[in-house]
Amino acid sequence: MLFASLLFVAAGVLDGVYPGGPVPVTDLAAISYVFAMVNTFVAVLVARGSERSLALRMGLSLFFVVERPLSAFAVGSKSLPSIGVHLATALVELIILLSALRVWRLGHYTPVDLDALFSLDAAPAKPAVEPDPAARNVALPPRNAWLIALTTLFLAAVLVADGALSGFLPGGREWGMTGENSGWLVYLFAVVALTVATRAVHGGRIALRLLTATALIFFIERAFSPFALSIVDPVALGLHGLAAFIALAVALSSAAAIRGQGARPEREVPSLEAA
Repeated sequence: MLFASLLFVAAGVLDGVYPGGPVPVTDLAAISYVFAMVNTFVAVLVARGSERSLALRMGLSLFFVVERPLSAFAVGSKSLPSIGVHLATALVELIILLSALRVWRLGHYTPVDLDALFSLDAAPAKPAVEPDPAARNVALPPRNAWLIALTTLFLAAVLVADGALSGFLPGGREWGMTGENSGWLVYLFAVVALTVATRAVHGGRIALRLLTATALIFFIERAFSPFALSIVDPVALGLHGLAAFIALAVALSSAAAIRGQGARPEREVPSLEAA
């Protein structure tokens, strides 16, 4: 993970963003330094043994796997070494993503606490116990259900606000399927998110997985649509960024709910008196 941070810094330097360099610090290429700091901060959280930070790291890796190649070819003109560093960063992030997914699956299918798994001074994990298939679909704890519901409602509200402020109202701008005229699709995104979340809050495993995947898709779409549509309005950019982070929060909350459903209490060993 720290190697990925070094690659982010190298990308910023190769793009000419440094004191006295040809590119001003306010240029979009300077975001590589922000990514380096965020990546390092999350790496520290993962090293401290936080399960939620592992889920956050998977989301960031997925984002960087898509963002680095796009920024290498679609954002400004870059030198060949800079393009190579961008692609190398995407490859490293893909390796991190696959490794994190492997650890996540290990913690999901075995009753091992991921916090203890990451902790350096933790005792060795107990042997895995086969989960009970009959207990897979269980009701969510109220806290998880409310978290999914509120974050999804907030996401839908931001999406609707984005569509309204963009002029997609009755009697407003033209609605279409391509380019800037496709902005009305945020209303459809909001309906899809609310529909899936309605089933997910009741603990349906398929609905929770679908909500996680849908939220990740919205996260990527909201993060990169300003580049594709050349959006420069600060309010619209702010709504896109806010929706991206909320979508990531929805994905993390639903993934945590799936992880909680996979946890199983240890079976009690019959005592001699019971025998």
